[in-house]
Amino acid sequence: MDTDGEDRGGSARYRAVVTPGFEQGPIRPPSEARSLLVRVVRNCPWNKCAFCPVYKRRKPSSRPTEDVLADVDAMAAAEEEIRRGAWAAGRGDDVVAGFRRARRDGAVPDEAAQVALFLVAGGRSAFLQDADPCAVPAAKLAEIVRRVRERFGGLERVTTYARASTLAKRSAEDLRMVAEAGLTRVHVGLESGSDEVLERVKKGATAAQQIAAGRKALGAGFELCFYVMPGLGGRDGSGEHVRGTAEVIRAVAEAAPAERPLVVRLRTTAVAAGVPLWEEQEAGRFELPDDVETAREIRDLLERVGDTRLVLVSDHSLNLLPELEGDLPGDGERLIGVVDEFLALPEEERAAFAMGRRIGAYWTLADRGDPARRAAVEHAVGALGARTAQEILAAAAELRSRFV
Repeated sequence: MDTDGEDRGGSARYRAVVTPGFEQGPIRPPSEARSLLVRVVRNCPWNKCAFCPVYKRRKPSSRPTEDVLADVDAMAAAEEEIRRGAWAAGRGDDVVAGFRRARRDGAVPDEAAQVALFLVAGGRSAFLQDADPCAVPAAKLAEIVRRVRERFGGLERVTTYARASTLAKRSAEDLRMVAEAGLTRVHVGLESGSDEVLERVKKGATAAQQIAAGRKALGAGFELCFYVMPGLGGRDGSGEHVRGTAEVIRAVAEAAPAERPLVVRLRTTAVAAGVPLWEEQEAGRFELPDDVETAREIRDLLERVGDTRLVLVSDHSLNLLPELEGDLPGDGERLIGVVDEFLALPEEERAAFAMGRRIGAYWTLADRGDPARRAAVEHAVGALGARTAQEILAAAAELRSRFV
């Protein structure tokens, strides 16, 4: 179906091709915010993690290959129409203007906004959704990856989520097949390396499986991102959580080639209302560490990984200290220094900084020197009516959980 459109900037006319719609899942990692999002599976086949609110009460399914391939073709058609709309509007390669023009004329669906965002970022990355596309047969996943790369020739990386238990069961041949097709990176929710904590939060994986999964992924040629959740062990299990996590990280990182070091991304634990871990918290069986306790836990983790070679990333709004990014072991002393700088603040200042991060007034520790930001934090703390640092930290922890 075609529609005629008229260029508001002149007399030129163009024929807008109405492109098909396509599916998109609910989440992706922050690092994939401007990636092309291709939905391979719906929801999560495990869906039992006590801390995760995303897929609860949603049935998992694997989408038919032809449907996924049709979605990729629809995204490519939307890209073409967005670019044509930009030129018709006299805006050249302004893809935002092109999307607005194409959407106004009914040429592209609402979800093509993600295609426009992908183009604004240079069209360099694609992310396969939802929770565990690696669970589908390797030949199917390889076919999808090849189609993505064929239709979007400028891609530098194609990435996906993968469960550790899935990767651990996959044959090396299957993983290499998908890597050779063009899948470059897998994001794996390590969360914790402690079997006790993993069992408590119903992760569905053991430390041994995580090590096997990480080594297999690296051996197949993938880049590997592990997600670690400071605070997931609760106050009573913090030590075991850190010890086990450091052991898994060290065991996997030593298998990473020099050109593809293990990437560890921090995701501070927050407990959303209604998830099983929230019910544990309400019953008094789980206590979420506050921001000061979590900072101490991260410091302990940094010391325990020691001279391990990896890349540390702190790219989530739940994290207290976004400055905690660097290459280990070289940056280890500097990163520990960042945590120590926070911990050395007076008790009230630490609590105020935590509140400042949760209301978005502070981003880094240096922001405390900005009078306007500091005034905003002081106003927020005053409005709480809190009398002690612990009360402020408790309020900050509550705000943290609202962000999940």
